[in-house]
Amino acid sequence: MGQVGRADGGQHLGRRSLALALYAVAFGTNVATPLFLIYEDELDLSRWTVTALFAIYPIGLAPALAYAGPTSDVLGRRVVVVPGLVLSGVASAVMMAGSDSLAMLLFGRLLLGAVSGLVLVVASAWMQELGDRTPMWNARLLGLVMYGGFGLGPLVSGILGQWSSRPLVWPYVVHLLLVVAGLAVIGTVPETVTRHRRRITPNLGVPSGAASEFWRVLVPTALGVFGFPSLAFGLFPVLLRPAMADLAVFVTGVVFVLSMGLIVPAQLWVGRVGAYHAAPWGLVLGTAGTLLGLLSFATGWWGVLFPASVAMGTASGICMTSGLRFVEVLADPAQRGALTGSF
Repeated sequence: MGQVGRADGGQHLGRRSLALALYAVAFGTNVATPLFLIYEDELDLSRWTVTALFAIYPIGLAPALAYAGPTSDVLGRRVVVVPGLVLSGVASAVMMAGSDSLAMLLFGRLLLGAVSGLVLVVASAWMQELGDRTPMWNARLLGLVMYGGFGLGPLVSGILGQWSSRPLVWPYVVHLLLVVAGLAVIGTVPETVTRHRRRITPNLGVPSGAASEFWRVLVPTALGVFGFPSLAFGLFPVLLRPAMADLAVFVTGVVFVLSMGLIVPAQLWVGRVGAYHAAPWGLVLGTAGTLLGLLSFATGWWGVLFPASVAMGTASGICMTSGLRFVEVLADPAQRGALTGSF
């Protein structure tokens, strides 16, 4: 009993430490987004160039998603998460140092995309292996940690970017402090994967006999996770900036919080109706929010961004929680990282 208690205590401490590391990366992933409006003025960037700062992110993300999960399935979770956490801090340092250089900003965003693919995927699989056996518990915890970081990062950045003396420095300093805290505790997380010698090859991680569920359920759900909020905080505020006058940076941060802050009610609803029934409603709600965003752009009524963000953020939370639950149910333990990366 004593050994079991110590093992459970070690896993509990490991979950908390891993949650902090995951939160630090999620915080930094979008901390730069409200600041793009400042970069636009400082560097005299066109709208297309600002859009490129958004668009380069998935260019770094895609290869990391393809390799991070399979690599961690073979070599272990820690060997991927720790370097990814370090690179998250490096990316913020690049963004901070490159405030007057478009090339450095693009490189920083590319690096942030790669870091997100490395850490968010592998840490999610790691957390599921350390997690509770209660249905939906792991999906809820992961959603809370990631969305908490996704939402609070831009809010802090929006406030500091709007009113601090060094708007292009202090938001990144906050992120760097979180990274240091994450690195300080990551060593307490127990490894859950035995290292193998098999070849590392990118794969979807779809178990035999589960292809239908993957393409019919998991893939559409995955598209809603970041597709909807990316429109809410990545496109609409940029297009509506002329209508928002001097509050554009702060409003962008608020839109982020609304988009990411609805995870708790979304999770409660998914827990009540079940992931399979909730996922389609997430896509419907996200579509409704997208239409509201289009109305806001067409009319110049930037206040419509707020209900649009509520709808799209709730939809994203539903899709994230449902999808992670699908991964948990479908995954072969030997390929959990790969399936998480696919999602």
